[in-house]
Amino acid sequence: MFENFMDYVAFQATARPEAPFASDVDQSLNYGQAWQRLGRVAARLQANGIGKGDRVVILSKNSVDNLLVFLGCARVGVVPVAINYRLTRDEVGFIAEDADARLLFVDGEFTPLLGTYLAGIEQVSIVGGLDSATPLDTWLGDAGEPTPVALKGDDVVFQMYTSGTTGLPKGTLLTHRNLISNSIQAPLATGLTPRVGDRGLIIAPTFHALGLMGALVSIFYGSELILHRDYDPVGMIETMANDNISFVSVVPVMLQFSLACIPDIEKYKFPNLEWINYGASPISVDLLKTCLKVFGCKFNQGYGQTESTSVLTFLNNEDHLRALQDKPELLRSCGRAVFGTELRIVDEQGNTLPTGEVGEILGRGPQVMKGYWKRDDATAKTVVDGWLHTGDAGYLDADGYLFIKDRVKDLIISGGENIYPAEIENVLMSHPKIADAAVIGVPDETWGEVPLAVLVQGDQGEISIEDLISHCRGSLASFKIPKHLEYVAVLPRNPSGKILKKNLRESIVPKFQTAVV
Repeated sequence: MFENFMDYVAFQATARPEAPFASDVDQSLNYGQAWQRLGRVAARLQANGIGKGDRVVILSKNSVDNLLVFLGCARVGVVPVAINYRLTRDEVGFIAEDADARLLFVDGEFTPLLGTYLAGIEQVSIVGGLDSATPLDTWLGDAGEPTPVALKGDDVVFQMYTSGTTGLPKGTLLTHRNLISNSIQAPLATGLTPRVGDRGLIIAPTFHALGLMGALVSIFYGSELILHRDYDPVGMIETMANDNISFVSVVPVMLQFSLACIPDIEKYKFPNLEWINYGASPISVDLLKTCLKVFGCKFNQGYGQTESTSVLTFLNNEDHLRALQDKPELLRSCGRAVFGTELRIVDEQGNTLPTGEVGEILGRGPQVMKGYWKRDDATAKTVVDGWLHTGDAGYLDADGYLFIKDRVKDLIISGGENIYPAEIENVLMSHPKIADAAVIGVPDETWGEVPLAVLVQGDQGEISIEDLISHCRGSLASFKIPKHLEYVAVLPRNPSGKILKKNLRESIVPKFQTAVV
C-alpha cells in the first residue's frame, strides 16, 4: 500500500493519462493534464515560500480548479483548509486566522466574506474576478514541476473545520492514512467500488466531507468527476439521466426537493446509475420506495463525522432491501461498522453498555483523526485510547447494527426521564400535514423540561397541538409526546443537512424561560 494519497493520484495519471479526470462548465481535463496542472500549483506554492505544514484557505464553490488547488497543496505537504462559504464574514475570518492561513484561493463572489485577516494575505481568484486577487492562471505563470517532498502516512493532508454547532469551530487534522483507509473501507462495506470509466456526480460542496470524500474516493480508483458548482434540484436529475452518471452522494433532502420539483420525473431514465450514497439523516420508507422506483439503483447510508474522515458505518443496499421486505426498523439504523472499525456504547462513566442500551457512541479505526489543530485539551477529551467520542447517543442491536437516538447535547430530561428527540421526530414525520420537524426541550415548571415540536407545515395545512398529541399516542410514551408546537417556514440546517437545534433553542427557549419565571 502506498503511504500517501498523492501516490495514488500519481499512479492514475501515469497508468491512464488519457482517461477523463473531471469536468465542469468551463473545462474538462484528463488525468495527465490534471497531474500537470496541480503540479504547477504545487511548484508556485514552493516558489512563493509556502511549504510543508503551512496552511492555505480555499473559499470556493465546486470546480475543477478548486479540486486541483486542493491536490496541488497536498502534493507538497501544504495543508488546504476549505471554508464553508455559507458562514458569516466573522466566522470565515475566525477559521482563517485560527488556521494561520498564508494564502487565500477564492471565488470573486465571496468578496463580502473577506475580513481584516484575509484582506491582509495574498489572494488568488479561482472563479470570477476580484480586484485584490491575482487570477489563478496569472498566478501560476510558467511554474513547472515542484521539488519532491517526502510525505508520510501520519502527515496531515487536509484540515476540515467542524460545523461549530456546540461552540467555536475546531480544525480537524486528517492524515494521508485516514484518507487512504476510508477510501478502502467504504467500498468494502458497500460492495460497490468506483471504476475506471465510471462517472461520479459531485454536487455536495467540497468544503464538506460528503462532497470532498466523494471526489477523492473517485480519484483514488481512477473514475471521472462531473462537478456541479451548486445544487440545482432539476439540474441534478438532468445530469444523472443525460450524462451517464454512475454514482452520486447526497443528503436525503436533496432527493426530496428534486422529486418535488419534477412532477413528471418518470420521463427521465437512468440506465447507467449504479448507486446513490446518502448521509446526515435517515431516509423515510416512502421516499426510499419512490427513489427505488424512479432511479432503479442501489442505496447506501453512511454515518460518521469530520473527526472520522467520513464514515464509521454503512447501511448497505442489501440492508435497505431487507428493510423493505420484513425489517422496516433497519431504515432507522445507520448500519454496521466498516472494515477495521470497532464500535462501543458507553455510559457517562465510560463503562461499556450491553446490547440495546442507549449511551454515547465510540468508534475506533484507522480513519479516526490525528487531532484538533492547536486544541490539545479538546483532542484529549475527544480521542481517548484511540476511541473517538462522537457525542452521539445510540445503541447497538444483537446483529451489530447501530441506531442513532440523538446528539447527547440534544437529550431532553423531563421528570427524570431521558427523551431522545430523533425518536419523536420520526413519528411526527409520518403525518401528512408535517413537511419537516425538529424537537427541542423547553423549560417547564413541573417537569423541568418538556418536548416542543418545531414544524414546517405540509401541503394539507397546519396541525393543531391536539391533533399532534393524538397522532403520537400509541407510538410514544406520554412523557415523550410534545407539549407545545411552533411553526417555522423552514428549519435551519448546516451544509450537511443537519438541523441546527442550537439556533432553534436560541430563538424559542427564552420565551418559555420567561413563562416559567
